[in-house]
Amino acid sequence: MTHEVSDPKPSAAETVHILAVCTQLITRYGHLADQRAHHGFAALFAPDGEWIRPGMHLRGREAIFRFMESRPPQALTRHVSGSIHIEVVNLNQARGMSYTTVYREPAFEGKLPVRLVQPEMVVDYRDDFVCIEGHWHIARRHTTVVFSDKA
Repeated sequence: MTHEVSDPKPSAAETVHILAVCTQLITRYGHLADQRAHHGFAALFAPDGEWIRPGMHLRGREAIFRFMESRPPQALTRHVSGSIHIEVVNLNQARGMSYTTVYREPAFEGKLPVRLVQPEMVVDYRDDFVCIEGHWHIARRHTTVVFSDKA
């Protein structure tokens, strides 16, 4: 999938805005996943957006939504993101990378706090962002599991 657009170099103010918006996409990704807000989660992606995960390549918002809906409803998760780096390519494209630590309680019974055993995994995300009709989205997200409690 290519969203290549030849644009003039963004101004300093436009660059700051793009950096902030793309950082918010990364942050909202974790929040919406943890809140099980799957329609909003899928809407973070471009209409033809891709999410490449270990053993899986999802294309389009509907496929991403269906995958998120298939997650066990009793699981409690927290995605803690950091080390976010965004590179502005032009007025309509940016690239990013970030690290996320995922905590999961597979059989949450509704009572907090939950006993903390260890993180389930630490992942690297590599993102391509695209601005479509004035709104920024994830065009492509590549997930690499770096550490896993199942390794």
